[in-house]
Amino acid sequence: MLEVIIMAPSTKRRDWLHQALQGRPDIRVAGKSPTFSFLRSLMSERIPDVVLIDLESAPDFDLARDWLQELTELAPVVLLAAAPDFAVFNRLVQVASGAMLRVDASPEQIVRAIEAASTGLITFDSSLIAESETPDELSEELTSRETEVLRLLAEGFGNREIAARLDISEHTIKFHIRSILGKLGASTRTEAVTRGFRAGLIDL
Repeated sequence: MLEVIIMAPSTKRRDWLHQALQGRPDIRVAGKSPTFSFLRSLMSERIPDVVLIDLESAPDFDLARDWLQELTELAPVVLLAAAPDFAVFNRLVQVASGAMLRVDASPEQIVRAIEAASTGLITFDSSLIAESETPDELSEELTSRETEVLRLLAEGFGNREIAARLDISEHTIKFHIRSILGKLGASTRTEAVTRGFRAGLIDL
């Protein structure tokens, strides 16, 4: 059973999200909060499996970013955003779990994102990423195999796991990763995943 805490400034949205999760056999709403400070108070007593945050009516998004920085260190965050925000997207990629969906996401999409986040995966509405930044220009197109490797990197797999999934050697995986970093102009795996999302090369 996954325990979820909901945070939404709007009473109407809190009630809607609670209703969207009711009746799901694998999810229990462990609390609801109208503010980040009250959410933090709830989490000081019990850390949930996932935090569901709706920012449709958040009065100060810069303040929300500060709170999200702290919250993502405590539990996976599924964020419902009204507009693209690359800073938040990049933060979720760094912690390698969580989700960023549009505020009009369906209950089914929200549930799938919660379930994925609880297992350490990241999920994004690609339109939020595509609109947030101008896609980077690649020095050279990725091969189909490199795109496969990049997608698995985005899902949090290590070299050994990727090699096993693609049935190739770890040495070959390291070669592909070096090539991906070079083509994307990235210095780290996280940066490569970020640039891959921005360029529309991968869509989780």
